[in-house]
Amino acid sequence: MYNQRLARLRERLEEPLLVTYLPNIRYLTGFTGSSAFLLVSNERLVFLTDGRYGEIAGQLLEHIDGGELVVYSAGLEKVIADQLTDYARVGLEANDVKWSFVRSLEARIETRLSPTKGIVEGLRQIKDKAEVAALAAAAAAGDAAFTEVRALAAAEGTEADVGWGLIEAMRRSGGRQAGWPPIVACGANAALPHHLSENDPLGTGLLLLDYGCTVDGYHSDMSRTIWLDGEPDAEVARMHQAVLESQEAGIAAVLPGATGHDVDEACRAVLRDYGYEERFVHSTGHGVGLEIHEAPRLARKSEDILRPGHVVTVEPGVYLPGFGGVRIEDMVLVTETSNDVLTQSDKGLKA
Repeated sequence: MYNQRLARLRERLEEPLLVTYLPNIRYLTGFTGSSAFLLVSNERLVFLTDGRYGEIAGQLLEHIDGGELVVYSAGLEKVIADQLTDYARVGLEANDVKWSFVRSLEARIETRLSPTKGIVEGLRQIKDKAEVAALAAAAAAGDAAFTEVRALAAAEGTEADVGWGLIEAMRRSGGRQAGWPPIVACGANAALPHHLSENDPLGTGLLLLDYGCTVDGYHSDMSRTIWLDGEPDAEVARMHQAVLESQEAGIAAVLPGATGHDVDEACRAVLRDYGYEERFVHSTGHGVGLEIHEAPRLARKSEDILRPGHVVTVEPGVYLPGFGGVRIEDMVLVTETSNDVLTQSDKGLKA
């Protein structure tokens, strides 16, 4: 698997590339530690890490053709410079390296360092079978947790308590805690798309949930909005119906060859008819993988073209300040001819 990914990367290279972004290194080698650099050229593959990870990296490289291991204890910039000095030009991942790091390397070598963008990320966009399986497993763990939401809400006193309950429920289903906390927003808090869930009591009405986990490093991401007890408020019910129809239209537009704008507009058109478009204050969705936000983007100005293997979220929302909000989100895999929705939880307001 990693040999195939590295081969595809080499096909994209116009010059050797120093990979510094850890999610990219994980994608190319399987490394999950916190310190590593990967020099990739047509002739060589050099993995650099510190003494904490030397043994682990050595085991990984046993399964990668021609990999060289360099373990350093001090003088990182010098160690890296020694690996670059024989090349006339080397690419750096511009969105990850610091200016001080570049200047330190330039002071040690005559090699020209050039900024690059999106070379590995372009490969990461299209998920292979193993990646799709991990994403589907993470989505299933989120679905399993959703079946416990009403019990959690009845037993727990605050938004934060429900969030921790969701994390534990996903853990029991094979998911690991994601790097971001669940959004659990009740009542007027649901009008804040990225509400920080703390010690607000739950109440008995509107509850918006946005949460996920990881399986083998791959994320899930889903949102549901429910009404806890009794009959829903009429305005909330109308908002929910509008968002549900909007989201279903967006999912239907997730097709190979469609653009991110196409999907976004499909969602907005429905909300426009309901008179809620101005209350949809964020983009429609994003790619999901080793990171919770990846390309492609589903947004008004997005020209990203959907291709088989993309996994994206579709998550329209309506937010009325001081009153509440509704968001519904699913993960959707683009297939050869259509799409496959990975998250399967009920979307009803009284689910």
